[in-house]
Amino acid sequence: MKLSAVDLNLFVVFEATYTEGSLTRAADVLGITQPAVSNALARLRRVIGDPLFTRRGRGIAPTPLATEIIGPVRLALGRFRFSLDQRSTFDPATSDRLFHLAMRDTVAAALLPALVAAFARAAPSVRIQCHMLDRATIPPELAAGTIDFAIDIPELARTDLLTAPLLEDRYVCALRRGHPATKGAWTLDRFLALGHITVSGRRRGRSFVDAALSKLGRQTNTVLRLPYYQPAFPVVMNSDLVMTAPLSIAQQHDLELRPLPLDVPSLQSMLYWHRNADTDPGIAWAREEITRLARNLAPNARRGAASPRRHATANNPSG
Repeated sequence: MKLSAVDLNLFVVFEATYTEGSLTRAADVLGITQPAVSNALARLRRVIGDPLFTRRGRGIAPTPLATEIIGPVRLALGRFRFSLDQRSTFDPATSDRLFHLAMRDTVAAALLPALVAAFARAAPSVRIQCHMLDRATIPPELAAGTIDFAIDIPELARTDLLTAPLLEDRYVCALRRGHPATKGAWTLDRFLALGHITVSGRRRGRSFVDAALSKLGRQTNTVLRLPYYQPAFPVVMNSDLVMTAPLSIAQQHDLELRPLPLDVPSLQSMLYWHRNADTDPGIAWAREEITRLARNLAPNARRGAASPRRHATANNPSG
């Protein structure tokens, strides 16, 4: 297959269809009609000699070949987008750019209110779209340019990613108002005797508290396991279950908060962006805004410095 014989716009349609899992949603993202998406995919199928997508229920599923080539396609499109962005200027007052951020719910709850307000003042037409991604997919998504930034724990150190320390939070135990355990001595035995809510993005495996307790030969009595913090707080407020949570998010709720009766590493968050995007003026502006806001957040949580670094140096267990 000769590259000169292929319309490269077909790969833009292919990438959008793969990402959205729907011809209709791909058409909306691209600003074209669904028949135009179908026609573009039909042309690409003829060139590649593969159906690329098959029907699955009401949606579509990629073929093995489509899954194999999506990485290189995203990387190539991302580099092309980077090259165009680096040649352009960025004026926050007039730009309507869409920034894609990958972050977890704890960081989103702490950062987004201030970030949205700051963008509204300085860049009223700039938009933000947040994504929840598996940690393993963050580096390739940054490389492909499908996300602009990721905020995660210091476990993504790679030579192609640049980082800035962003936030450092401490964990506390959250209990409902009037919980019997709020009266009397707050000890490890009493903490472990309670029914716990464990929050972890993984279906199984130890949480950060379990990892710390295992060194003492102890474990929590997990009654409920959830993938996110936000739905857990109403359960804590209306039951005798307790939960270990970051202070910055726990203090937003009407709860009793107690220090953990054991040593648990603090929760560190890093801002990641790709090396190829470092000279993009829009990325540079957004990066400065995010790190500036982080320095002023969570007065009761410890904060890290915000100067960019080439790689992360700390490790931290995470749920």
